[in-house]
Amino acid sequence: MREACRSLNFTRHTSLFTLLLLASCATAAKTPPPPRVPQWTTVPPAVLEALCAEFRDEGISTSTTINIVKTAQPALITPYSMQALATTFFYHGSLDSSRAAANATASAAELPIAIPSGCAWRGIAPQTASRYIDTMTLEISPPIANPFERNTAGLFARMALAGESPTWYWLPLVSRGEVWAAGRLTTLLYRQ
Repeated sequence: MREACRSLNFTRHTSLFTLLLLASCATAAKTPPPPRVPQWTTVPPAVLEALCAEFRDEGISTSTTINIVKTAQPALITPYSMQALATTFFYHGSLDSSRAAANATASAAELPIAIPSGCAWRGIAPQTASRYIDTMTLEISPPIANPFERNTAGLFARMALAGESPTWYWLPLVSRGEVWAAGRLTTLLYRQ
C-alpha cells in the first residue's frame, strides 16, 4: 500500500512539473512579429497588371479606357472600408473600425503608381475623377496589413464612373521573400 502511495505521489509531482514546464514555455514564447507590408517607394506595375487581368475576367475589355489616379490614396483607408474588410474575412471579434483605420493609415503614405501598358490606363491627378463623366476611374490605396487575417497584406481599390456608385475591392499581396505578388481580387460588400 505504501508503495502505491509513493508511486501515486511521484506521478502527481511529475504531472505538476510537466504542467509548470508547459506553462513557463507558453509564457516565455515571443509574440509573433507583425505582418509584413511591402516597403515600396512606387507601386509596381504588377499591381495594375493584376487588376487589369481581373477586370478582363469581369468583362471589361483591355481597350476600354480606365482612368487611374496616379498616386496611391491613403484616404481610401476609412472606418467603413475596414468594416467591409472585416465582414469579408468573417471577422467575429470586437472591432473598432476607427482604430483599425487609424492604425493602418499611420504607416500608409501616398505613393506614385507605375502605370503599365497592358490595359488602356490613363493617369489622372487625384481629385479630378468628376471631370471624366463617361470613363471609369480606379483608385488604389497604399499597401496595408490586413488586421483580420493573420500575416497578410493588401490594398483597397475603388472603381467608379464619374465618382458615383463605386465598387470596392481588396487585392491581397503575398510575400515570396522580398518579392510581392498579387492574389485574387475580392469584391467588398461596401457601398458608398
